[in-house]
Amino acid sequence: MKALITGASSGIGYEMAKELIRLGYDIYCVSRKEGDLVNLSEKEKSHIEFHSYDLTKESECFRLLDETKDLDLDIYINNSGFGDIGYITSTDINKEIDMIKLNDIALVILTKEYLKRFIKKDKGRVLVTASAAAFGCAPYMSCYYATKSFCYSLVHGYYRELKNMKSHVTISVLCPGPVKTRFEEKANTKFNVKPLSQEYVGKYAIKKMMKGKLEVVPGTSIKLLHAISHVVPKKLITKVLNKSASIIK
Repeated sequence: MKALITGASSGIGYEMAKELIRLGYDIYCVSRKEGDLVNLSEKEKSHIEFHSYDLTKESECFRLLDETKDLDLDIYINNSGFGDIGYITSTDINKEIDMIKLNDIALVILTKEYLKRFIKKDKGRVLVTASAAAFGCAPYMSCYYATKSFCYSLVHGYYRELKNMKSHVTISVLCPGPVKTRFEEKANTKFNVKPLSQEYVGKYAIKKMMKGKLEVVPGTSIKLLHAISHVVPKKLITKVLNKSASIIK
C-alpha cells in the first residue's frame, strides 16, 4: 500500500506519515526540505521515500505529477500550506501570492489529477488539509482564511461529483483549529487559545479519512465553532476572531 503526502516533513503531515507507516503504508513524502523526517527510526525510514519539490511553482507541481505517473497510489494527502498575519498596510504581497499558489493553485493541480487517477481505477482516498479558518473570516489573516475557504469549498464540490458518479473514491477535508506546530513561527503569530497536539490531530485525521468522512474536525470547541459558523453573520465572526491570535512585532 502506498500514500503520497505533501508537506510531510513537519507538523501534521509528519504525524500523518508516521500513522500511515504504522498501518503498513509506504510513504512518498514531498516537501522542500527533509525536516523532521531525519528523526525517524531506521525501521520507519525504510518505508519513506523523500522527494524535494517547491510547490509554489506550477512547473514543480506538474513535474511531481509526471514523476509519479507510474506510482500506484492508494492515498493522496494534500497537506502543504502556510499562513501569515499582519496589518493590511504591512503584510508582504509576494508572501501572500506564494501562499495562494501553495494553498490553492497547487491544491487544484495536484488534487484534481490524483483524483482522476483514482477515479479511473475506482479506488483511493484523498485528504486535503484546510483549517477551521475555512469556517469564517478574520482580520489580519484575511488572505490565509480565504485560501482555506477555497480548500473547503473545492473538496465539497469534488465530494458531490464523486457521489454523483457512484465512485468508490473518497475525499475528506481536515479542518483543525490551532495546532502546536511551527505554524505560529512561520505565520509571525501567537495563538490566544490552547492548541491541540500535532500527534492527536495527525492520528485523528487518518482515522476519519479511512472511514471516508467528508469533514474531519478535531476538538470539541472547533466542532461547536463549525456549527455556529453556519448561522452567525460573517461580520460578527470577524469581530469574535479579532483577538484569536496576536501579531508578533
